[in-house]
Amino acid sequence: MKLIANHNLINFAKISLFFSFWLVLGQFQAYAASVTVSPPKFEFEVDKGQTINQNITVTNGDAVALTLAASTADFTALGEEGKASFTEDSNQVNSAFSLASWISLPNQAVVVPASGKITVPFTIRIPEHAEAGGHFGTIFFSPVTTGNGDIAVKQKVGILLLVRVKGEIREQGTLDIFDTYNAKLTGDAIVSAKSQSAFESFPINIALRLTNTGNVHTKPQGKIVIKNTFGQALTRVGEEAILSSSGAITGTKVVDYIPVNDRAGNVLPSSSRVFLQSWKGYGSQVYDADGQKSIAWKGLGLGRYTAELELNFAGQTLPKQTISFWILPWKVMVGVILGLIALYFLIKTWRQMTRARLKRQLRKELERENN
Repeated sequence: MKLIANHNLINFAKISLFFSFWLVLGQFQAYAASVTVSPPKFEFEVDKGQTINQNITVTNGDAVALTLAASTADFTALGEEGKASFTEDSNQVNSAFSLASWISLPNQAVVVPASGKITVPFTIRIPEHAEAGGHFGTIFFSPVTTGNGDIAVKQKVGILLLVRVKGEIREQGTLDIFDTYNAKLTGDAIVSAKSQSAFESFPINIALRLTNTGNVHTKPQGKIVIKNTFGQALTRVGEEAILSSSGAITGTKVVDYIPVNDRAGNVLPSSSRVFLQSWKGYGSQVYDADGQKSIAWKGLGLGRYTAELELNFAGQTLPKQTISFWILPWKVMVGVILGLIALYFLIKTWRQMTRARLKRQLRKELERENN
């Protein structure tokens, strides 16, 4: 049987903090736990009836031992930016995508020693009658209340589980939006916002909205090529994440295109997701005084540009899409025009003054000759 575990991380492959909530009962005493889990995400491809056994590493950054309550929940997509919404009530989740009821933990509570770590095993048992497609769940860990009744700040940390059950898989989806927008807009605002085709300066937001109409999560991949008025492809226009073999982001690099979903996000079934790609100018690698490498963005856009999208989504290569937009730095242009006008009048005034001076000199010479 094929088993794929892809441990994707956001930065340093250690922290997956989803949300915190506060409980205040009686006393206003709180206890904040410093807990991290690794890895924060598993992706599996499995057969019906298969059993998965894996481990989670839980690390305690506090100077005292912690007792953590373990729990499971299903999750679905929330909003347009790839966020997750969690629920422990299976009745509130589409059963076609539920996973929490298949997850087993050895204990409902675990003790992590001070400044130490433990390995917590878990099992996922795929039913023989499981529906093919994607199933999504999470395992949470949160500090329990202390023995004297004090209430802790219940900081939930956990891992995401994305399971793909083999069978009648439907990979299908649509590209709903490919356009340029104001750089201040968020992904959630794109759906109701009006696109923008003229800009004064960088950055330019290029937005894609993808809808997954299949029954399994899918990971879009692609690039946007920027061309100038003459149809020439521009260079050094994008910043692409560098991923390790485990999916951790180890840095970024300047590329000759604008990458789409270079951080390997998923679009869940029956949901839409907006990917915002930013053209910030022309990039170059620079080093600060400490030798740290970063990317500096410079340059001034002027004229009509086109953006060509090449995208693989939901198991298919979509037809190439092209949009156009203008960059007109009118403030700079007005300043240049005013400067040219001022220069014209200065030259004109200088010429008039020069002619007047020459006339005076000629008049004086003629007067001297007549005398």
